[in-house]
Amino acid sequence: MDINGISKFFETHKQRGDALVLATVIDTRGSTYSKAGAQMLIDAEGRFRGMLSGGCLEGDLAVRAQAVLESGKGQVVTYDLSQDDEELWGLGVGCEGVMRVLLQALDKNYEPYASVVDILQGDVAGEVTLTHDDLVVTVDVRPPPRLLVLGAGPDAEPVVRIAAELGWRSTVSDHRPAYVASGGFKDACSTHCVPADNVAETIDLSAHQMAIVMSHHLVSDLSYLRQLAETDIGYIGLLGPASRRDRLLRELGNAAQKLEGRLHGPAGLDIGGRGPASIALSIIAEMHQQYYGNG
Repeated sequence: MDINGISKFFETHKQRGDALVLATVIDTRGSTYSKAGAQMLIDAEGRFRGMLSGGCLEGDLAVRAQAVLESGKGQVVTYDLSQDDEELWGLGVGCEGVMRVLLQALDKNYEPYASVVDILQGDVAGEVTLTHDDLVVTVDVRPPPRLLVLGAGPDAEPVVRIAAELGWRSTVSDHRPAYVASGGFKDACSTHCVPADNVAETIDLSAHQMAIVMSHHLVSDLSYLRQLAETDIGYIGLLGPASRRDRLLRELGNAAQKLEGRLHGPAGLDIGGRGPASIALSIIAEMHQQYYGNG
């Protein structure tokens, strides 16, 4: 889900008092673009944020949303994507799955989506209950992860930028004022210019689920790793070759044992890329795999 996009869409319409329809996937069978719990919002003009399919169902959902707003009654629609192409609007979907979607108008307090937003903006997963006639659906909502970027060089900028595309919340820290003030971290939630040894005193490390150490400064990286070793952060990435990683682990001494199973160095999946953007993509991909794949 495009967390940033749908959240901004929601807040803008809420501030204006606009009517909105929430579309939620309540169950699926077979191969479908989205699974149960996926959501999108649709306004009175048919504009929407979030996607439940690759674009083949959104137009129909927008039309149905208008009917929901006009009648004041929600509805459940079943899309059988295993039907012959000509039977499904001639779109050539071929997904071979079935998706059931609940459409409901948000009430005057913008519930139930207001509760979804509250969870997304926090740090604790939760559940939101949706009701329609005799139907009761519980949706699991998981806040986007918090990413700690230790090192604010030019190659850190695409890491933060790609993370923001996913709705992740990044914190950036570096001991070099020029790097922090470069202006390249507008997508970060916060930036800090503090000595490497003082990061744990300035930033709540325990609030983060992932961290990437990329200062290109050996002494600073050693300090970062020493402090991260004392946390429960599940993914800790380290930029640089394996030989550099091994040297840092030797210098960490006994503290290195606390990083076992969590330290990924060289950080990133081997996707064959070169340059800051490709490296950033490989790092975010590995983080995504660890956080959601092992979820």
